Amino acid sequence: MNDVALSVRDLTIRFGAEGDAVVSDVSFDLHRGEILGVVGESGAGKSTVGRALLGLVDQPGEIVGGTGTIGETPLFRTDPASLRALRGRRISLILQEPLSALNPVLSVGDQIAEAVAMATGAGRRQARRRAVDLLQQVGIPNAGARMRDYPHQFSGGMRQRVLIAIALAGEPEVIVADEPTTALDVSIQAEILALLRNLCRDRRVAVMLITHDMAVVSQVTDRIMIMRHGRVIEAGMTADVLASPQAAYTRALLAAVPPANRTLSRFKGVAESGGVAAERSNEGTQPHGVALTVSHLTVEFGQRRRLFGADRAPFRAVSDVTFEVPAGGTFGIVGESGSGKSTVLSALLGLVPRASGDIRLEDFAIPRVPTLADHRRISASVQLIFQDPFSSLNPRMRVRDIVAEPLYATGRSSRKDALDQAAALLSSVGLRGSVQDKLPHQFSGGQRQRIAIARALIMEPQVLLCDEPTSALDVSIQAEILNLIKDLRATRGLTLVFVSHDLAVVRQMCDRIGVMEKSQMVEIGGTEEVFDLPCHPYTQRLLSLMPRFEAPNPSCG
Repeated sequence: MNDVALSVRDLTIRFGAEGDAVVSDVSFDLHRGEILGVVGESGAGKSTVGRALLGLVDQPGEIVGGTGTIGETPLFRTDPASLRALRGRRISLILQEPLSALNPVLSVGDQIAEAVAMATGAGRRQARRRAVDLLQQVGIPNAGARMRDYPHQFSGGMRQRVLIAIALAGEPEVIVADEPTTALDVSIQAEILALLRNLCRDRRVAVMLITHDMAVVSQVTDRIMIMRHGRVIEAGMTADVLASPQAAYTRALLAAVPPANRTLSRFKGVAESGGVAAERSNEGTQPHGVALTVSHLTVEFGQRRRLFGADRAPFRAVSDVTFEVPAGGTFGIVGESGSGKSTVLSALLGLVPRASGDIRLEDFAIPRVPTLADHRRISASVQLIFQDPFSSLNPRMRVRDIVAEPLYATGRSSRKDALDQAAALLSSVGLRGSVQDKLPHQFSGGQRQRIAIARALIMEPQVLLCDEPTSALDVSIQAEILNLIKDLRATRGLTLVFVSHDLAVVRQMCDRIGVMEKSQMVEIGGTEEVFDLPCHPYTQRLLSLMPRFEAPNPSCG
């Protein structure tokens, strides 16, 4: 019996009649009960292939060659009615960002029931019963009651489960999962991956998993397909390809992955040559003095008193957190979503009022409710690199102006001098010449993150806060940005506070680590100590859930 659920041969996609092919001659089979991992850098064509399977190639994109079938049913260049008959019934899509994929004004139950009705033709009552059953199957507690809730009332992991429930509405044979765990912390990621694995085992669903996370690929996929510039570079059984990659590009891609079991001094980018990064050595003298001190920090949200009725207890987002960072050091903060990590960063910037506790930047004590003058002093000492550089950059301003604006807007420099300093700083992060006069949308994700770093550095801060600075980047661009941050720390003597849900990245970047659980710092220690000998049960659990991937032996290339 043929167990091939999906077959693609020589798929070629072109944008515009005279445009270059963005996907060229891609061929693969996807078997029932199998997870195929599709990996590669941004722009490799991974998501374009996935969307082409559902007839969702963005205009002016067009499939100009190749064949694709589910069973005996053709996929490409079919009429719209035939495509609608396939989507949801035989092939479904799980998108990367569930909050933007779900309708904010419809309840979760209504959205799942609608998918059931469209895929199966079920009546309203039957569709809602099926929707409750699907919510239960994807692990949503109290599914019947949660049917009435809206997307914003669910956590990120639960919203991703809702998208999976919608994808299962028509009991499809094939699911295309496009970066389904990128924005999730390690514990929620583990739950979603286990759910996908169980679907394959129990329902014989075939899953095409598009991701840039090599650790995820190594743990949950059966086969792997490496793409670059729209072409398949290498494919095979996951264990074989990862253990002994044949293509030079595959070897370079794997070498760029931060290892979880040791600390490197530098990461190897895909464009670099030579061996993988060397082990970290002692880098000069240890820094002196303390750049940042946080003592018994508590942050609460919510109205404490009501005019009528009983007082409402405030929500405690951060509870009695204490740590310090030496000048030139890097302190990492890890924990699940909602643990209070980003709230700590907001408190360090004076953006949220503190219920209690003290924060000192060297000899400056940040008031609990800072004045405008205090904020100017804070911004001169502390700057933030955001998780999503595109949304944090003004889309109507050229990048040289974006970087220069903080200097002349605060009166620290004339506009001309600020633009000169911005040009020099952009050059130092690898953006030289005429590219500085472009708009943010004309840059790649990695380049936009370089712009965000330059903007943060223009004020010459002593402390740089990094809030998930590489979570949206593929592994090779991540390596470039992490190397850049390491270089800037060494050359400028920066003190870093590094927040991330990627534990392997935190191990590479930080001298000490604080682990947060439910608003509290439950463990603090040296990086190697925390990773190798964790004391707190929560830290032990967090590390046990971390997907692990070790690059092949350097002798491979």
